[in-house]
Amino acid sequence: MGASIASLWGTAVSSLARRDPTRCPYCPDRPEPHWICWGCYSRYAERCRRRIDVGRHRCRFKKRTFSLLPDGLLPYHHARAATILKHLWTLFVEGVRATVLAHLRHVARTTVRRLRDRAASILMRLRLPCQEGALTPADFLTRLLALGADAIAEIFRDWKELQPKHSVVGFHRR
Repeated sequence: MGASIASLWGTAVSSLARRDPTRCPYCPDRPEPHWICWGCYSRYAERCRRRIDVGRHRCRFKKRTFSLLPDGLLPYHHARAATILKHLWTLFVEGVRATVLAHLRHVARTTVRRLRDRAASILMRLRLPCQEGALTPADFLTRLLALGADAIAEIFRDWKELQPKHSVVGFHRR
């Protein structure tokens, strides 16, 4: 399973390519594209010298804007999705303590602890395709990575399109 963690960097899970939405998160029942481009905003991403542009779109019916992050980024995180999955794998599956991981990655201990705590509470609420019931974070990550990098990118893309502002993928609680 460690090889699949390492292979995430060469796949869509690390991509910063701009994506266009396939559905509106505010009107998911409407099959036709009814949103318009509404500019963009820029944000930082790990291992990227310049800021990247993320497209914004506006729903014509609800009069609200939304954006879709590239596959390699998660909401409210500077690090790429592949890096976050790698850290979560190390914490939950391999059982490395947060202080040790923080020292190895040259990150503040509170940052790693916060990631661990948020992920532990959120991963129990997430459901993978064809999964019933809650899983422990270690079981969730094991099953997620068994699906493969392309399937992970597709799952993250679906979650981000359904909940762009309050994405559970970004471990952001409201």
